[in-house]
Amino acid sequence: MRRIEKRAEPQELTQWRAANQADPGGGGINYGYALLRQSSAVVNRLVDSLLAEQGGLCAYTGRRIDRDSTHVEHLRPQTPWKAHRGLDVTYSNLVGCWPQPNGPRGQYGAHPKEDWPAPGQEAHFVSPLSNGCEARFIFNQRGEIKTTDAAAAETVRRLKLDHHLLTALRRAEIDSVLGATRNLPLKRARSRLRSIEEAEATVNTGGNAILDPYCFALKQALQKHIRSLEIIGQTKAQQ
Repeated sequence: MRRIEKRAEPQELTQWRAANQADPGGGGINYGYALLRQSSAVVNRLVDSLLAEQGGLCAYTGRRIDRDSTHVEHLRPQTPWKAHRGLDVTYSNLVGCWPQPNGPRGQYGAHPKEDWPAPGQEAHFVSPLSNGCEARFIFNQRGEIKTTDAAAAETVRRLKLDHHLLTALRRAEIDSVLGATRNLPLKRARSRLRSIEEAEATVNTGGNAILDPYCFALKQALQKHIRSLEIIGQTKAQQ
């Protein structure tokens, strides 16, 4: 999971909420996500904004997504949080996730998460917006995932981030970079890691960049590969 730096919400969403304010003076509201879905132009702009701040990656799985393969996901799900009026159209509660709306059910990620976490369960959920979230998930060069704490482990269980299909996708990405026999030279490995970090910095500071799928796992794999090659080089130098 990669930490997402939220940007300012799109102006179209702000204007849509203002237009559907039941009683602006009294703070009442007359809107919700079901009503928002009827405004395709606003939804499209919302999705574009989410894709930009996420570098074109699913907030939970790290899969590559675009407007046709993503849905608007509620970090705090709509049903158990319905008493918190307006939360379902609050930008800070929204991320873009695979798969597309009304498509086949995904075996990992947003779909198995369903209505979790309910109020009172937030401490057990590692949100992609939380500080340090990326360090709580450890990946090896086979794409397998481990965790550093109980909340991260529960998040993996609920989102099925250890599903064999998702693990295989991460491994395929790692193999495509490191080589199936892990023969990527040290100089190229350092350059590749630097390019990933620079692209992430661009996205995190409001710029536009498309990130590598599963870049958080790929970074860890590259770091391990680099350390291994450096140790081999040091050993040879001492002989």
